[in-house]
Amino acid sequence: VNLTMVRFLHLTLLLVASAQVGATTMAGVEAITNIHAAQASVAKTVSEPYDYIICGGGTAGCVLAERLTADGTKRVLMLEAGRPDSDYLFIRIPAGILRLFRSVYDWQHETGGEKECNGRNVFLQRGKVIGGSSCTNVLLHHRGSAQDYNDWQVPGWTAADVLPYFKSGQKDMTGRSAEFHGKEGLWVMDDVKYQNPLSKRFLKVGVAAGLGANSDFNDWSKPQDGVGRFQVSESGGERCSAASSFLKACKKRKNLTVRTGVMCRRINFDDGNTATGVRFDICGDDTCKQFEAKIKEGGEVLVTSGAIASPQLLMCSGVGPAEHLTDHGIKVVSDLPGVGGNLQDHPAAVVSFRTPVKGVSVTSKLRIFGMQNPWPVLRWLIFKTGLLTSTGCDHGAFVRTSASTDGQADLQIRFIAARALGPDGMTTYTQFRANRGALEDGYSLQSIAVRSKSQGRIRLASSNTHSKPMIDGGYLNNADDLCTLREGVKLCRQLGRRSEWGEYLGEEVYPGADVLTDDDIDEYIKNSLHTANALTGTCKMGMGKDCVVEPDLKVYGVNGVRVCDSSILPNIPGGQTATPTVMVADRAAAFILTPQVTVETYPEPVAVEATPAASS
Repeated sequence: VNLTMVRFLHLTLLLVASAQVGATTMAGVEAITNIHAAQASVAKTVSEPYDYIICGGGTAGCVLAERLTADGTKRVLMLEAGRPDSDYLFIRIPAGILRLFRSVYDWQHETGGEKECNGRNVFLQRGKVIGGSSCTNVLLHHRGSAQDYNDWQVPGWTAADVLPYFKSGQKDMTGRSAEFHGKEGLWVMDDVKYQNPLSKRFLKVGVAAGLGANSDFNDWSKPQDGVGRFQVSESGGERCSAASSFLKACKKRKNLTVRTGVMCRRINFDDGNTATGVRFDICGDDTCKQFEAKIKEGGEVLVTSGAIASPQLLMCSGVGPAEHLTDHGIKVVSDLPGVGGNLQDHPAAVVSFRTPVKGVSVTSKLRIFGMQNPWPVLRWLIFKTGLLTSTGCDHGAFVRTSASTDGQADLQIRFIAARALGPDGMTTYTQFRANRGALEDGYSLQSIAVRSKSQGRIRLASSNTHSKPMIDGGYLNNADDLCTLREGVKLCRQLGRRSEWGEYLGEEVYPGADVLTDDDIDEYIKNSLHTANALTGTCKMGMGKDCVVEPDLKVYGVNGVRVCDSSILPNIPGGQTATPTVMVADRAAAFILTPQVTVETYPEPVAVEATPAASS
C-alpha cells in the first residue's frame, strides 16, 4: 500500500465529513447571525395553533410525527433543541459511533458523585440531533422478554398488548418468525454485514462453556438465555435511526412543521390546569426572546425529550415535587413527587484480553501507518459492507447468574473484537478516537446488569431548561446489581481464558492479575462502572403514588399533556431500550388517534403502589 495514497484518501474522507458538519453548522449560524430573520421565521411558525406539539425530536418524537400526520388532518409541530443533520456521514456509518461520543452530537451529561462508585461521575451519552439517541447508540435491536412487560402489572401494557406494536413498527430483513416479527414497518431489523474472526470464535467459546445458543433474542416463545448474534437497527449496512426511518417518511407532509435548534422552556397551563401551548426560545439567541406555540382546543402537548429532559421540562412547567419546585421559584401546577424519580440504567463493567495474533482486532483493521485506514470507509461508501457496518458489540449473550431473583437472565454480555484501552468502556470509545499510534490486538467482554434494580433521580439545577439538570444515577444502590456484575466479571474471565480460543488465547489486561477476591472485583467495578446507555423510568407509568402518567400516558393532575418516551417505563426491560421506545410512541399514537383504544385509568395516583418486577 502506498503511504502517500493512504494519506491522501484519509485526508479526503476527513474533509468530506468535516465539510458536511461545517455546511450544516453554517446554515444554522447564518440564521442566528440575522437574528431578526430567525425570529421572524419562528414567529411565522407559531402564528396559528396546532393539534399536537411534540417536545423533543428524538426517537419517540419522530415516531409520533409520522403517525400523527399520516391522514393529513392534524397540524403537528415538533420542537428539537439538537442539530438538524441526522444524515451526517459518521451517523450513517454504524462504526462512526467512535466519532460521536463527546462531540457536537452529544449532550455529554454526567452524573454527580455516585455514592456507591467511590464518588465518581459517570458519563452519559445522549443524542443531540434530530432522531436523538437512535443516531448515536450501538444499534442493538432488543425488546426484553414477555415477562418484563407482564411484571409491570399496568393495564394495557402486558406482553400480549405490546407485541402487536413491536411487530407493526418493525421491518424484519432477516426472515425470522412471523409470530414475533413484522415486515411492513419502518423500524428496520437486520443482521450486521460483517463478522470479525474473534467474534465468530466467541460464539464457539460460549457454546462450549455451556451457555447454549440463541438465534433470536426477540423470540418470546423461549427463554432469552444463550449466546448468539445480536440483531441491529440497520438498513442496507447503514444506521436506521428514527430520523432516517419515521421522520424521513413524513418530513415533506404539509401538516408537519419541524424546528431544530430551539429549546422548550415550559408548558403553559390555564387556570384549570389544562395545557394551552409551549414556550420556547432559539438556542444561541442572545436576546433571549421567547415564543409561544399554542394548541387548539382539545389539542395536546406530547413530551418526548427522553429520561433526562422530559422530567426536567415537566418540573420547569410546575409539574413535579412541590417542595423542590418551590425551592426554584416555580409555581406548582401539579404536585407529583415521582417526577424525576425511578431513574434506571444498565450499569456495565469490562473484562479485556490481549491476543498474540496481530492484525485481527477491529481496531487494527481500522488503522494503517498509524492513521485511519481509508479502505474500510471506501468499502462502506461503495458496497455498504465490511467492518464499518458494525458498532463492535453485536455478538454476545444473555445469562442467568446466581444473582437472578426473577427466573430471568440478569446479565447481558456484549463481546467486542478489540482490546479495551481502559477499564471504563465508554472512555475507550473516545480514547480510540484520540489515539494516533498502533493499538494492541485483543478482545473484550462487557458485563451489563441488564435487569438492574438500582434507582436514581433527576433534579433541577435551575428553572431554566438550558441548564443541565442534576443527575444522581443511583448506580449500585441495590446490592443485587453489584452481585450481577461481580458474577459477570467472573464469568467473562472464565470465558476469555478457555482453550477454545486456540491461537487467539491471550493474557488478561483488565481487571488484571492483582484483582483476585470478591472484594477486589467489587472495587474494580465501582472504580470503572460505566453506562450501557439505556436510561428510563423518570416519568413512571402506573397507578402508584410514585407514578407520573396514567396507563394511557396522560400526566396526572393536568389536562392535555402526555409523556410518550422511555421515561414512562416502570421497570427497565432486559435489553437495549431504543426498540421499546419506538413501541411506546406507537402505543401513544394509538391512544391519541383512536380514543376507543382505552385502558383502565385513574384521576390521580392511588395509595397502593404497583408491584415491582422483582423484589430487592
